[in-house]
Amino acid sequence: MNIEDFHQLLGLSNTDQELVAAIAEHGGNVADLSAKNIRELGTDYVNLSEKGVSLAFQSRARFEDSRGAPRGEGPYVLSGMFYYPHGGTDLSTYEGPAPFASEGVRNREDALRAYGAPSRTEEDDDEIEWDQWGKDGRQLRTSYSEDLQIDTVSVSVPMVKR
Repeated sequence: MNIEDFHQLLGLSNTDQELVAAIAEHGGNVADLSAKNIRELGTDYVNLSEKGVSLAFQSRARFEDSRGAPRGEGPYVLSGMFYYPHGGTDLSTYEGPAPFASEGVRNREDALRAYGAPSRTEEDDDEIEWDQWGKDGRQLRTSYSEDLQIDTVSVSVPMVKR
């Protein structure tokens, strides 16, 4: 599976073979998940370091409480993913097409061109911090540095409205 299409795997768990195989194909391993981190911090990550992508997993109970029923049966559920178009700590630069786009996005102008007008924008002291869109039942967010370069493109299962 192309890494920009990993959003199709959201809601699957660390025991679902489709997810396990896709992660392994890109150099990751679900065995890297720490039960202690998930228990104490609420989330742990599988980094696809050479690809510039980090995959976020939550406990099944936490996922069910905040996001609804998972699609997978295992104890840890893929809840989100982060693409780093300028690299990150221990992550190479993500160089492929952005999720839900035909090419990469590296700054706010690219994001607006690829995704259109955002459904939400967060600003603080007249600086844009992030933009958000809904795409195919997923939450897509671009987070920016001060010069509107994209720090991360994230795709996640939206939180359940209560």
